Amino acid sequence: MPNDTKKVPFRVLFAYVLPAFAIAAFGMPLTVFLPNFYASKEFAISLAWVGVIFFAIRIVDVVIDPAIGYLSDQLRTRFGRRRPMIMIGTPLMAVGIWMVYSPPAGIGPVYLTAWLLLMYFGYSLILVPHLSWGSELSTEYHERSRIYGWYQILVVIGMASVLLLPAFMTVKGYPLPPQIQAMGILSIVSLIVGVALCVTVVPEAPAALGTRASMLPTLRFVLGNSAVRRLMIVDFIESLNQGARGAMFLYFTAFALQLKLGTVLLVGYFISGVVFAPAWIALSRRIGKHRALSMAYIFGIVVGPVLLFIPPGNFILALIVVSLSGATYAAPALFIRAMMADVTDADTHAHNAERAGLMYSFLSLTSKAGLAIAVLLAFKCLALLGFDPKLHNGPGVIANMRMFYILLPVTLAGVTLSLVWFYPLTEEKQRELRAEIDRRRAESASEGDVYSGLVGLREDPPAAETDAIDDAILAKGPAE
Repeated sequence: MPNDTKKVPFRVLFAYVLPAFAIAAFGMPLTVFLPNFYASKEFAISLAWVGVIFFAIRIVDVVIDPAIGYLSDQLRTRFGRRRPMIMIGTPLMAVGIWMVYSPPAGIGPVYLTAWLLLMYFGYSLILVPHLSWGSELSTEYHERSRIYGWYQILVVIGMASVLLLPAFMTVKGYPLPPQIQAMGILSIVSLIVGVALCVTVVPEAPAALGTRASMLPTLRFVLGNSAVRRLMIVDFIESLNQGARGAMFLYFTAFALQLKLGTVLLVGYFISGVVFAPAWIALSRRIGKHRALSMAYIFGIVVGPVLLFIPPGNFILALIVVSLSGATYAAPALFIRAMMADVTDADTHAHNAERAGLMYSFLSLTSKAGLAIAVLLAFKCLALLGFDPKLHNGPGVIANMRMFYILLPVTLAGVTLSLVWFYPLTEEKQRELRAEIDRRRAESASEGDVYSGLVGLREDPPAAETDAIDDAILAKGPAE
């Protein structure tokens, strides 16, 4: 059973976060390598078309997530609520990865679109239940930071690992296609191993309350509550930021910094993210999640402009500055996910329904929407600046591309900082929510109301009661 006040055993924690390695190993090339790969001379797809395809697929993927979250909450099987969809999604995602990462010569937009659809569908079947499962391993405010902190550490390790492959193969003289294929193989193998360990080791908590409330109060809660609204906007902007930077990074290093080993710089960036992740978790224990996240954004705003002063061709200085800027990489994702677990408590408290799958599907929606727009935005802006990786680019074009790459994340970090600083769902308020939820769960269990069979539902609380809870517990405005 999940642990309410004590630490989740490391054996269970490691088994839970292991699939994050595969998710990152699959996701990093999607942002950094695959758009550039399919826009290369080997395929008859223009840079603009690649951006449109990746954008369109992401939008379709976004629409699917709420349905997956809803169904994941409703499932009642002998294997639990979260396991079945993860087990179904794994082979679909594996096949999609193989076809996208190992394309035959001469393929066009139809091939890329079809297999991206299958790959992303399998990905959604895994991601939404898996993230919501993590929120159910512990109800303790700081332990959730530990859970998603380790989740993000495995994400960063997966990113760094998948980047080492092309770096090593470039030194050995391998061209880009076998490098892409090798990254796909790593993703598939780690996915199968990680999911197998997760579904056999990690426990699931039974739902003692309901899993569904009326849609209108739910939408009112998601769109009208200050904590939920701020968190979803922050997640969207953060995903847009990371996606745009990732899509442009190799162009930035190759053209602006005039360095060939861009993947090595990325490895340094992600290693820094792993090293500093425990420090951000420790800081959050002292000042709270939203304040620690604010400090991460302030750090990024200060360090980001230093990239302007790296002389072209200076690899050592570039490695130092890029690695320093990576110190905050793990912080936003881990805190946003941990904060969504607290928002899930607020939803449970307001609607008497345990729906982590649905709530995390909204977070997945904002994240994927940001990443979808990121590639399109980055490539369209580069095109407007006159940049084309297949042609010669003059010094003015390179300077504009460099400035855009550096100032975009600084600007977006300033926006997210203004939203996070006054985040209202503090540790004290979360503990109040959990105390009431635990009381209701105990009453429900004593009445024999724990779910059995495939699906069970409770009636929703009256609308007036829901509104009163929202107003009293999550009032809009700054935290005390």
